[in-house]
Amino acid sequence: MQKGAMVALNHLPDIGGALPVTLDVGDVELGGYTWWDDSIAPAILLLHGWGEDASTMAPVAHQVRSRSWHAVSISMRGWPGSSGVDDYGLSAAQDIGRVLTWIRGQPRVSSIVLLGFSMGGLMAALAAAEEEQDELAGLTVVNAPSELISFYRDTAYGGVRRYLDATLQATQWRDSSPLTHAQSLVHPMLIVTGRQDSMAPPGQGKRLAKAAPNAKLVELDPMGHHPSPPRLDPNPDRILTDIQPVNHP
Repeated sequence: MQKGAMVALNHLPDIGGALPVTLDVGDVELGGYTWWDDSIAPAILLLHGWGEDASTMAPVAHQVRSRSWHAVSISMRGWPGSSGVDDYGLSAAQDIGRVLTWIRGQPRVSSIVLLGFSMGGLMAALAAAEEEQDELAGLTVVNAPSELISFYRDTAYGGVRRYLDATLQATQWRDSSPLTHAQSLVHPMLIVTGRQDSMAPPGQGKRLAKAAPNAKLVELDPMGHHPSPPRLDPNPDRILTDIQPVNHP
């Protein structure tokens, strides 16, 4: 078993208006929720942060649905609702890539945007780096680590360092850092950072924004690591406008 074993044992709660989904992606099953519109529209795939699960992205899904877009929220491996072992990005490109393939097969999906918070943003970037330019309309990452060695050094939370020490394999310090794959992040990319974020300091997002060829940086003040209430940011319409997907009818 890999280091940092965390087998999901808890079921996801029922959420009114959401349809539960379980996806077989090979060696694990990923659970989550779907919110489908009746028309042809973009789909936003939502990826949660560390210590969370697919249910925590429901408020964001409701904002997405207010624009008549489809929303899908998935628990990543090792977190409640999904099986397997949490590996902090080692399997992200494979897992998320298979979820994206499934979403593309849905009859009313015109395009897909990835939107990830914190750890989910890191995993969204790792997955996007494996996707061809025309396969994603874009991606948004909010308060996400981009380079794990400096994230380890600069975070104000000792628990993060203990977690990374216990979880990462030796090659992951480089290979699971989105900054390593910046030149492959060719899709329209929005990087949102909170200027008051001491968990994933804003320098993480700034470095990735400079390195990725099609990235835009949005710095929000005051915002720490966790927006409160758990929305996209203090001005969610601004972020949703900035990630306006292509091919919207």
